[in-house]
Amino acid sequence: MNKAKKFVFALAPLAALAFSGCSSLTNLTPDRVPENSSRVYTLTMSAYINDGSIVKESIEPFVVIDEQTIPMREVKDAQRDRLYEYDYTLPKGRKNAKYYFLLKYKVDNNINGTSKDREIKSPTVYTLEPVSRYIVNMQNERGPVGSQVTVLGRGFDKQDKIRVGGVVADTEYLSRSTLNFAVPPLEAGKTYDVELVGEKGEIWIGAFRVDTAQMGVSPAEIKIAGGELVAMIFNIGFTAPKGGYPIDVKTNIPSSVIMEEVVVPEGQSSVSVMLKAAAEGKGSLFVNAPGFSEKVIPVEVAKPDGAPAIDEASKAINEIDAKADKK
Repeated sequence: MNKAKKFVFALAPLAALAFSGCSSLTNLTPDRVPENSSRVYTLTMSAYINDGSIVKESIEPFVVIDEQTIPMREVKDAQRDRLYEYDYTLPKGRKNAKYYFLLKYKVDNNINGTSKDREIKSPTVYTLEPVSRYIVNMQNERGPVGSQVTVLGRGFDKQDKIRVGGVVADTEYLSRSTLNFAVPPLEAGKTYDVELVGEKGEIWIGAFRVDTAQMGVSPAEIKIAGGELVAMIFNIGFTAPKGGYPIDVKTNIPSSVIMEEVVVPEGQSSVSVMLKAAAEGKGSLFVNAPGFSEKVIPVEVAKPDGAPAIDEASKAINEIDAKADKK
């Protein structure tokens, strides 16, 4: 035998390995299979065979499970994709099952006209483990702070909470399959991860985008004289969470207006706060809160009749300080 022939024969096994190495089986069964009352679960795989000499009629797909090698059926209208499936019934009392796929076929032997048997196995052993706690969907994927969102699934309990962007939301348990949550105070214009958290672990639900909300502030414009009082109402449009909902109110005329901190009490949707006019001035109040667009309230404080404005300012400040000391 000359060197050229020796070289050709030496390459033949390597070529066979290369072609068979490119063939593969892919598990298309979901990692998390929802539990069902019939305990029947469909195992699905796809096959890729990189062998031009394959005898198509010889292809035999199997799933090996419970120490049995069981034939699989070809998915209709998907012959070109070589998809196969098998409906497996999980025995009662069992929580999981180990399985892998096997594909047997024949290839033509061009040398003497005979055929050879070939087979491919899954690269790993898989685990079928139906889950009793899972998410079906989140009915809304965007909305303003405070909006109510429904989550559908299975296996919920009263200890479960919804967490949005790392912030635990006010969560209402309705049933084993339904939860409601209110979008917590978060910066608008961003998308946040939504998760189910509880004693049974955490499950990622999806992504939620917080849209900008509009806060109701009344009155929309303030015109008063020094020493006078006006009641301001702040309405956030939803029930304030545990601990209350703080609202940041600033002004560019601090000597003209005196106002306590604004916090919508827990369980309420609005709050009324007294604003007292002090020194003469003209400017604005700038109202901000997480998830809301800024609200600008024009303010004009006129000089009080019969008393210097500075005296009115000092008196008002003293009243606020005395009230704070009592607390």
